[in-house]
Amino acid sequence: MAFNWLDASEAEKFGQSLAQFFIKKIPLTAENKNAKKLTKQLGAVDQMYVQLEQFKQKNTLNIYKKAKLWAAFKDELLAAGYGPELVDQVMKGLMQKL
Repeated sequence: MAFNWLDASEAEKFGQSLAQFFIKKIPLTAENKNAKKLTKQLGAVDQMYVQLEQFKQKNTLNIYKKAKLWAAFKDELLAAGYGPELVDQVMKGLMQKL
């Protein structure tokens, strides 16, 4: 039973897939100058909220698994070249939903 508590592989995979979704929907080179693109990007974040809620309903997340999920998410975005400030802002918004 304790081993299951430490098995965060699903949470890590989800964190990586959530980051890949973000990378796909909000590319690093995207310009945020017009309202149409900004609306599309906000829609992508809303979709991430839905994915997060669905994952949360199917998986029991203890503090260790949450930490692994967010570490995987953050590492994936930083590796893709997103700045730490942007990554922290996105994570903060998503963490409030978890």
